Amino acid sequence: MIVRNSSEQVPIGALLLAEEIILPQDLDFALDHQKYTREPIGEILVRIGALDITDLKMILELQQNRSN
Repeated sequence: MIVRNSSEQVPIGALLLAEEIILPQDLDFALDHQKYTREPIGEILVRIGALDITDLKMILELQQNRSN
């Protein structure tokens, strides 16, 4: 699991990989796509079918809790 200073927000991609919810190549695709669309990574991953909306909500909650 990734441990960081609590004042930093852990990137959603790092959390998704650490929790083994997505594959590294899915994140790579989403990051590359984001350069052109500026869409949030989570939305891209849901749209391409690499991430379920329920998992996205869970990981966003986890990310929020870690930054508090």
